[in-house]
Amino acid sequence: MNARDKILALLDDKGELTDAEIAENLREDIEDIQLILKGMEKEGLVVQKQKGIIFKKKVYALTPTGLEKAKTIKEELQNKANKLMEAIQRGDDPQTIYEEFGDVLPLMMAMSLIDMMMLQSMLMFDFFNF
Repeated sequence: MNARDKILALLDDKGELTDAEIAENLREDIEDIQLILKGMEKEGLVVQKQKGIIFKKKVYALTPTGLEKAKTIKEELQNKANKLMEAIQRGDDPQTIYEEFGDVLPLMMAMSLIDMMMLQSMLMFDFFNF
């Protein structure tokens, strides 16, 4: 899943977020996220807003077009989360699981799509030191 799709799914799930919050949730470099967000603004998928009265900050929100695309991406992500949990329950090799799902694990965690206790108890190494 590309970073653009991850951002759409995250904003759909969490609502308005700063570029730093997006980068933190996705465990991506903030400069990369900022570049992607600029492109997404040009595509009409997100808008930048000012939030706060005293402590103003720039946040990003989905446009109607972005929201429509995000719904489809979120469904795909939920299906992938279900497949991940099935693989863990079957006892699939942790390295194989990581290779297949590692790119979307931070997003699944941020969106609470996976059972963290099951993930921790079933896997023998820390996915998140990558």
